[in-house]
Amino acid sequence: MYILSRIQLLCFFVVAALGISSLEIFGKSDDPREKNITISGLTLPPASGKKPDSIVVLFHGYGDIGENFLFVGALLGQFLPNTLFVAPNGPLPCKTSSGKQWLSAPKDNHLLLLKEIKKLTPRLNRYLDHLLKKHNLPPEKMLLLGFSQGARIALHLGLRRPCAGIVALSGSYLNDPTERKLSRPPILIMHGTEDKKAPVSLAHKSHKQLDALKLPVTLVLLRGVGHDIDPQALGIAGEFLQDCLSGKIVGKQ
Repeated sequence: MYILSRIQLLCFFVVAALGISSLEIFGKSDDPREKNITISGLTLPPASGKKPDSIVVLFHGYGDIGENFLFVGALLGQFLPNTLFVAPNGPLPCKTSSGKQWLSAPKDNHLLLLKEIKKLTPRLNRYLDHLLKKHNLPPEKMLLLGFSQGARIALHLGLRRPCAGIVALSGSYLNDPTERKLSRPPILIMHGTEDKKAPVSLAHKSHKQLDALKLPVTLVLLRGVGHDIDPQALGIAGEFLQDCLSGKIVGKQ
């Protein structure tokens, strides 16, 4: 969770002007014990006003909600004017705030986190498949961006389904040594050197792990930046996503 800056608050007015629309609840679990756990969120239409030619899914951080995270879409819209931005909510209530979370296991318990994210993956995949079908777009026109806990979600999902690219901000990759059949989209990892909540060593470790798997991964360190959404980072992310959609940057076969 993070404190909104003046730039972010301004973006809320931009988001409101462009028009937030509700996204129906989807991605329900088939397990009757989890009938109340669903994936839902909000959408931000393309800045151009045209029919979307691509989708960027924004995964918020711990203790936040999708509606707050749509400011990222408002900023990225200048790079991707024909893109639909979707910000789903984490399915679990957060214990320390009124927001949501994607995973409830302790952040340093790798095995429990991996088990939990694998359990969540089928519902999230149904949700993403629904978005593509609704807007009549192929998987190659979908990109995933996540912050903090949401970065773990974006990396896990994007490496197990076709997509155009992944951006991970201030998060880390949950390595699964038992799984080797991964998709190979372009990956951009960005991390602040002054991050106190998620140390920059996580970014170095994630980059090393993904590079060892021969995945097309790039690491960008943000000097002097803490655990926050930095305007510089969004500028870099916007250009990266733009290049992914244009085919200037492509994944490995």
